[in-house]
Amino acid sequence: MTTKNILLLITPSSPGRLKGISVYARSHNWHLTVSDRLTHMLDGWDGDGALVTLRDDEGMLRQVRDLRRKRIPVVDLSFTRPDIHLPRVASDNVAIGRLAAAHFADKRFRHTAWFSTGWGHQHELRFNSFADALAETPRRWAWALDPERTKADDWHSLSRWLENRIADAPKPLGIFCFDDADASRAESVALSVGCNIPDDVAILGAGDDEPICESQIVPVSSVRNNMTRNGYAGAALLDRLMSGGRAPRRPLLVPPHGIAERRSTDTLAAPHGLVRDARDIYMAELAHPPTTKALAERLGISRPTLDRAFASEIGMSPARFLARLRLDEAKRLLRASALPATDIARRLGYCNSAYFSNLFRETFGLSPREWRRQRAR
Repeated sequence: MTTKNILLLITPSSPGRLKGISVYARSHNWHLTVSDRLTHMLDGWDGDGALVTLRDDEGMLRQVRDLRRKRIPVVDLSFTRPDIHLPRVASDNVAIGRLAAAHFADKRFRHTAWFSTGWGHQHELRFNSFADALAETPRRWAWALDPERTKADDWHSLSRWLENRIADAPKPLGIFCFDDADASRAESVALSVGCNIPDDVAILGAGDDEPICESQIVPVSSVRNNMTRNGYAGAALLDRLMSGGRAPRRPLLVPPHGIAERRSTDTLAAPHGLVRDARDIYMAELAHPPTTKALAERLGISRPTLDRAFASEIGMSPARFLARLRLDEAKRLLRASALPATDIARRLGYCNSAYFSNLFRETFGLSPREWRRQRAR
């Protein structure tokens, strides 16, 4: 089998994307030349094909133009520059935005916001689909677009700018960030102004970059963009082009692969004081929770008042809210521990493990064991 020399101009480096490319490369006898630092690109490189993440950087644009003049096939693995016509395999930004909106809607968040440091074609697609899928228009906090942005594009300026917006926004607030790096910035600022995460501010990133998401004070939930598939599908398209195949007329879009839920969105939005107090009681006594009547008595109110508060604020009864809390806690234990499902069922007060497993499957479409195995991938 003839070795093909492939140039990778990919920045920032994405472990998932590189994994997908490398899996394809190993099975097709490719030699990869990696240049992830745009200031040290290989001018004059001559090989069989290139995989790039096109940016506004003039050095990268110049090198891509040089490759195309040599008739070397190039595939773009991003959607930052739609004005430059290249064969593309990109994340489905519209689907990512919709998935984020559904996540916050499922958590009963009425108030939401978008945060990104940059702004471009991918940001616009992702934000617009996020906004279109929500009942109430989210606040758009795009640092690159704001006229208040200072010329000094530094961390302190950005932090002050974002602090004011988070502090003034109604709570509880769900913030969808363009990527996990932006999510880490949002969390740092939210904590600095005294917000509790996730009860006051819930944060969702995109990309599921585990080193970033897991290293935060409150681990960050993230949309799985399926970058491994992005890299593999891009490599397969490049292989087709190098063999004389035609480029697709439209970008090939890779749908997201669900959400990696961590602590930063592990909550149900409960703005009413009564609902929050009820939740705290339930969470402390999930194995043997009080009846709705007993809960109302402990809160010093009538049961009808409690029912109205729940219906008004989160659109469900106390009993349904308790059932949701139990299942959410079951997911957390499945994700964060090695406890078998039988022990989790017992810890959460289910009458037996079979009932727990059936209820879990009915709610989430997977058994507890299947759900845990899928999240471990």
